[in-house]
Amino acid sequence: LEIGVQSTNPDTIHAIHRTMDFGKLKGIVERIHSFGNIHQHLDLIIGLPYEDYMTFSKSFDDLYYIHPDKLQLGFLKLLKGSKLRLDEDIHGYVYLDKPPYEILDNNYISYSDIVKLKFIEEVVEKYYNEGYFKNSIEYLIKVEFFRPFEFFEDFAKYLFSIDFFSISHSKKSLYHYLNNYYKYKNFDNYGILVDIMKFDYLY
Repeated sequence: LEIGVQSTNPDTIHAIHRTMDFGKLKGIVERIHSFGNIHQHLDLIIGLPYEDYMTFSKSFDDLYYIHPDKLQLGFLKLLKGSKLRLDEDIHGYVYLDKPPYEILDNNYISYSDIVKLKFIEEVVEKYYNEGYFKNSIEYLIKVEFFRPFEFFEDFAKYLFSIDFFSISHSKKSLYHYLNNYYKYKNFDNYGILVDIMKFDYLY
C-alpha cells in the first residue's frame, strides 16, 4: 500500500491543493500496520512550495514515527503542463531542462540542501528501507539523538566524509560502516549498540 503523503507542512499541503488530516492518516496507517499483513510505503517529496530544509526534516520525523515499512524520499519533477510548472516563476524553480525535469533549487530550499538530501535519501534506502537494521537504528535514535532526521543527517555526513557514496556495498559491509560510525562517534553505549547490531545481523 503506497501512500503519497508528500509533506506534513500545512502551508505546503495547501499550496499543492490537497487536504490532509495527518492525525487521521497516522491512525489509519498504524491500524493497518497492526494487522501485520500489508506492506506500507509512505512517500515524501522534496522541493514542494514552502517546504524548506527544516520543515522537510519535520515531515520526515512525522512519518518516521509511524514506522512505515518503507519511507521513500522523492525529488519533485516539474512535468510539462503541471500546475507547479505553470507557477515556476512564483516559486523560483530551477530545474533540469531534460526529462524528468527534476528540480535543482527554488525560493525555499537551496541546491546545496537538495544535494545533502540526496545523500540522506540513499542512507534511508540502505539502512531503513531494506529492514536489516531495524533494532539498531531504533535504539540508536532513542539513546543518542533528539530526532530521527538528526541521526540520518549525521550518519550521511559521516559516510560522505569516507567516500561511501562512490562505490556499491554488500549487506555485510553496511554493518561494518555502521560499526565504524559507532566508534567514530565514541558513543557511551557502544557495547549495547554492537550487541543489538549483532542481533539484527543474525536475525
